[in-house]
Amino acid sequence: MLNNKNNLLFKNRNYRYLWMGQAGSVMGDYFNQVAIMSTALHLSNSVLSISYLLMLRMLPSVIIGPFMGPLVDRFHKVKTMIIADLFRGIVTLSFIVAFLKEEIWILYVGSFFIGILSSFFNPARQSVQPLIVSRDRIAEANAWSTATYSVMTIVGSILGGVVSAIFSPLLCFILNGLSYFWSAWCIKAIQLPKKGKPDRLPYRQALIEGFKEATQNRVVRSILLIGISWGIAGGGYLILIPLLGKNVYQMNGIGIGLLYGVDGLGVLTGAYVVKACVRDRHQRAVVWYGASYIVQAVFFACLTQTSTFFFGVLLLYAMRICSGIIIPLDTYMVQTYTTESRQGRVFALHMATYGGVMQLSYIVSGVAYEKYGIPLVGVGIGVVSLLCGASWLTQYYQGKFTSPKLSIREVVKS
Repeated sequence: MLNNKNNLLFKNRNYRYLWMGQAGSVMGDYFNQVAIMSTALHLSNSVLSISYLLMLRMLPSVIIGPFMGPLVDRFHKVKTMIIADLFRGIVTLSFIVAFLKEEIWILYVGSFFIGILSSFFNPARQSVQPLIVSRDRIAEANAWSTATYSVMTIVGSILGGVVSAIFSPLLCFILNGLSYFWSAWCIKAIQLPKKGKPDRLPYRQALIEGFKEATQNRVVRSILLIGISWGIAGGGYLILIPLLGKNVYQMNGIGIGLLYGVDGLGVLTGAYVVKACVRDRHQRAVVWYGASYIVQAVFFACLTQTSTFFFGVLLLYAMRICSGIIIPLDTYMVQTYTTESRQGRVFALHMATYGGVMQLSYIVSGVAYEKYGIPLVGVGIGVVSLLCGASWLTQYYQGKFTSPKLSIREVVKS
């Protein structure tokens, strides 16, 4: 992937710096995740502390994320990302105080503020990408981002565990803080193309326009509804992995770890498939997006019917390849079908609705697994994925999707 001189990372200086920042900060995030979880358990001796940390970090994007969208679209996106990264780095370093003073409330407050800052950073990052990458290479850029996230997740989790165990969680917090500063330095090198003044609509009007884009743009509306539908069921997948590793395959921590490794490898493979096979073929991207939900449904349902570890690994890998195709193409659809000046608002709303129902899904799926069992719930989740793909392809072949929006990204060259 890296030795091709036509590669996006070689040809596009702006995207290279964006990618370098992502690689560093994602690895740092997983150093932090390992360290903050172990620190919380050490200070509280309660599993609930982990639930609180995850909830506090996710809560801002769910509750206030949609209302930050107009601000993301109004201000300079590169500057927004830099400021968010700098403050995230500072807040992360405060976790050192929590560890030294043994004050768990600092972890809770810090996690909440990181969630707020991420609610600015994430929509800005996704909406800035079409401004620095030509439209025919957006799918490839999203595939690189997905692949990088998968690799850094695996590497960061492993190294974070080693560093935290051999040295100290303090070192993990320091490295995470430095990773945010590294990301800010990389993003500072990005040069956006010259264009007109940013959107200066009154906040209320900008917010209304964002909701109109989400409800009146058929493609965006379909993406949001699919996100909500899969979010309702998708939490069941995150709960399923530990259940399979411990209860079904009887392999405890080793089984769970191996399954998570296969999960990451599958997403990485799917991202590579997008990069190698989809590239600038828009029609193929649209069809593969819907078809991947359907194929994913089949493999997911089959995964929940087997009690054999070998077949489970094969089915999980195949299912997550489909996920690795869906993830970058989901972002691609929003980027290509949404007016550039409103993308921050749409991405913020997409993250909020998906994240919100995902939180609910954790509870509903857990109760369902206990009451109805893995095989039956697995089929139910598969049906949801099947309906997502079928509804998307039906609308596409009925000609209900308009042409992608034309904007400045059409003339920005790699």
